[in-house]
Amino acid sequence: MLTTKRKFHRFDLPLNVKFRPSHGAVEYASAITKNVSCEGLCLEAKAFNFIQYENLELNIQLPKSRASVSLSGDVAWKKQVKSRSLVGIKLKARNKDMHKKDMENIFSSADIPRDSIFSSDAEFTEKVEIKKKPVAKPAAKKATSPAQAPATGCTKLYLKNGLCKVTFRLPQAAAPDAQNVTIAGDFNNWDATAAPMTRLKNGDFKITLNLDAGREFRFRYLIDGIRWENDWNADRYARNDYGADDSVVVL
Repeated sequence: MLTTKRKFHRFDLPLNVKFRPSHGAVEYASAITKNVSCEGLCLEAKAFNFIQYENLELNIQLPKSRASVSLSGDVAWKKQVKSRSLVGIKLKARNKDMHKKDMENIFSSADIPRDSIFSSDAEFTEKVEIKKKPVAKPAAKKATSPAQAPATGCTKLYLKNGLCKVTFRLPQAAAPDAQNVTIAGDFNNWDATAAPMTRLKNGDFKITLNLDAGREFRFRYLIDGIRWENDWNADRYARNDYGADDSVVVL
């Protein structure tokens, strides 16, 4: 039993959206996107009665621009969280080339590189059955010290006082044009300004925090105050109330 990745990576982009059911000439309602991919998006609206499988017209405002992109999609799932209505939209494309161009306009306006848009999503996998082939037994890997650990993801150094020194590192490929990145999570009450990360010469962002050992912490990276990004090498991922996932570091 091995795994295959989802077709497209999903990004958390807070974009303003005007939407309405496509079957009738009613006024547009307002919403904000929680996450977006080339195949779908999650919307948050105020107390709106979404109907399962209903087709919606979507007018998405591009960030840092007065321009907008028009899309359409079906209601795939819906959820009520207090006074907020959350809904997952599966996008429908009449013209694949035009849809691809629209998605490129959305992501490029948010400074997301094109190569990341259409690549597989490293955060989510689904199980598929495949036939196993005999392979040579790999040589045993030597244990690595924190200094030898991979450049991305979280490295951990356990201290004698019950704390763990955790180094978080966001690679330059995840935020190629970022001016600043902060880390927010359970360890700082999700304060997006409490823990700014240091930009390294190679463009990566890095921060080291002392956290309680024996616990798990959800966290995410906030890029330039407008886009959330998960750690590509987190210990695991946990679904949040917005239909997306948080990174989790296990200590």
